[in-house]
Amino acid sequence: MISLETAVRKILKNVKVIGSEVVPIENSLGRVLGEGIYAKENIPSFNRAAMDGYAVRCWDTVDATEYDPVILEVIGTLAAGYNTKSIVTREKAIRIMTGAPMPHGANSVVMLEDTGSIKRTTKEFVKVLRPVKRGENVSFSGEDVKKGELILYRGKCLRPADIGMLAALGIKSVQVAKKPRVDIISTGDEVVEATQKRLKKGQIRDSNSYALYSLVLACGGEPIRLGIARDRKEDLVHLLEASEGSDIVLLSGGVSVGSYDIVKDVLISDFGVKMLFWKVAIRPGKPIFCGIKNHRLFFGLPGYPVSSIVTFELFVKPTIEHMLYKWDRDEEYVSAILEQEVEKKERRNFLRGFLYFRNDRYYVMPVGIQKSSALSSMVIANSLIDIPEGKGSINKGKIVRVKRIT
Repeated sequence: MISLETAVRKILKNVKVIGSEVVPIENSLGRVLGEGIYAKENIPSFNRAAMDGYAVRCWDTVDATEYDPVILEVIGTLAAGYNTKSIVTREKAIRIMTGAPMPHGANSVVMLEDTGSIKRTTKEFVKVLRPVKRGENVSFSGEDVKKGELILYRGKCLRPADIGMLAALGIKSVQVAKKPRVDIISTGDEVVEATQKRLKKGQIRDSNSYALYSLVLACGGEPIRLGIARDRKEDLVHLLEASEGSDIVLLSGGVSVGSYDIVKDVLISDFGVKMLFWKVAIRPGKPIFCGIKNHRLFFGLPGYPVSSIVTFELFVKPTIEHMLYKWDRDEEYVSAILEQEVEKKERRNFLRGFLYFRNDRYYVMPVGIQKSSALSSMVIANSLIDIPEGKGSINKGKIVRVKRIT
């Protein structure tokens, strides 16, 4: 058996980056940028009012107080989306709305709340009740984004705000990493479709392919469920042939050492897959297989539901993210205070846990039945507690390493 770290290094060494494609920005949510985005213009592209009020020269407001206001003549009104040829000169002001371009001569905006209006014959005046500083309540050109600045880096997973920024920069389409196609095959004579209402004794519904399908989606891949292969070579070969064109093939079950565990042998002997490793010193998930053929990666995941999900998190997820050159992943591991004593095992053990944040510290509690067959524990869990191999136990209150999970 090899270590988890050695196994992951072997995988990533053989990962092929698929390439990129161009999509409209409205279809780019959750996609990974395949190029750096540089601003071709300033945002905003002009100096503009940040508040409703009056555009003024700051020097004209120096002596303004609530009890002795400065009186300025209002020479016009300027709304967002419009411009004016009027120039703000000494003791003049222009009524201005948020987002409107600053008129020539003005260098500040007095907020509407700090003013009062006066009507005198045919002219309008404004009372300024407090002084403003130069540039006060003004958004300057390039204040948000400067021309030539790197705004979104290659490898960023696009969020709604990122897409808004692309639109603000006038970008209609963007280059993103292609989604790896991941084909999913369940194996075993005991496995039946999830839609089957009544189970015969010894049968189980195919939960693995649905969980793996969702995990692939969450990672940014394109999953395809190919079906269930019975414990016969011809069944497995048929579905493997149907997976031609995929980037990754996931098989659940049939990778241990039993008489009906044929996945590894069929992949190697009948399908020409070169083995990268088989068996990793972890629990759950020890019998995991990984191989490669023509840059396509094949994973034989254990059949127990928990083992299947855990090995996906540990081995397949980093593979997909590497293909997508995802560089802005959330921190996968955190240090947390253990809320319950746990025993060490002969192999590195990943316990299902519930991770939470309290008083500026992370805490984690083992949850559910810690058996590989107990899917209910994964429903409760939001993390895996990484317990090193050895003898004895880890006491409550000790710091442990915890992996967040999808």
